[in-house]
Amino acid sequence: MAYSIGKGNLQMTDSILTIQNVCGILVTYNPNVEELKENIESVVHQVGRICIVDNSTDTILQKKVLDLQQEESLHVISNKGNFGIAAAQNIGMKWALQKGFNAFFLLDQDSKLMEETVFKLVGEYNDIASQNQNIACIGPLAFDRDKTEEDVYHSYDGDERIIKVQQTLSSGSLIPKNAFIQIGGMEEDLFIDLVDYEWCWRAEKIGYSTYVTKEVKMAHRLGEDRYHFLGKSIGVPSPIRHYYQFRNTLIMFNRSYVPLSFKLKYMIILLFKFFFFSLFVKPRSVRLRMISKGVIDALKGVKGDINGDRPKMVYESKS
Repeated sequence: MAYSIGKGNLQMTDSILTIQNVCGILVTYNPNVEELKENIESVVHQVGRICIVDNSTDTILQKKVLDLQQEESLHVISNKGNFGIAAAQNIGMKWALQKGFNAFFLLDQDSKLMEETVFKLVGEYNDIASQNQNIACIGPLAFDRDKTEEDVYHSYDGDERIIKVQQTLSSGSLIPKNAFIQIGGMEEDLFIDLVDYEWCWRAEKIGYSTYVTKEVKMAHRLGEDRYHFLGKSIGVPSPIRHYYQFRNTLIMFNRSYVPLSFKLKYMIILLFKFFFFSLFVKPRSVRLRMISKGVIDALKGVKGDINGDRPKMVYESKS
């Protein structure tokens, strides 16, 4: 189920954005708190305010994250459990919307920004908006943080600075409030994987476009480890992520608004992942079990977390 926003009498045309109009939405899950502090330092001067939405399950870390709020620039919401990234992002964006922000800048706990990242994204957004385009979001070029800035995950030919794409990663994306109101929030039933892609595809269905700009780059790490196979370095996720990847991808195959190119590509990718991770990457039996459960639950229509439910949403917020 996607998170819906009551449209009411809200103004539907966003004014020219500045970085002070932007709220950073940072989702955390059992983070390294010292590393998180460093990453926040790279963001805090680039946005009007940061809303941290904490999905941590470790009670000690829950308190440490909640205690990060020492200044007016930080607001912390502790979910007291893992609601999934979609629900956490929705909670953060709803809070920022209520506080009067005009756009939301989505971040992961390991996101460390280069200088003027948000300033440049805001400038690119204003450029597109001046052409009366319906903007779902605009994001950076993502590169492998274990390599160089030239090792981008998706390269684009041509001289165009701003490129219209079918989808982009949520981390580093700038979403105007109008898009959040019109498209709705992230689909909480997916819990984690493909949440960002599904939102972009749903946006396209109602006439909103997704963009990336070559002017901004942002480091990402796909997977928790690397496995070298036939000269290639392959990202290795935790076993439980196989469950969500397989379940959610198969769910996407049944949706008409999901691009055919994605379906064809990921039919091959899923087959490769099934054999590769169950045969070569330890713990093989656990990975096979997670993949199998993901396939079975997709066929059964199971949604939410791996247990098929969502924690009771009673969260603590430091005012």
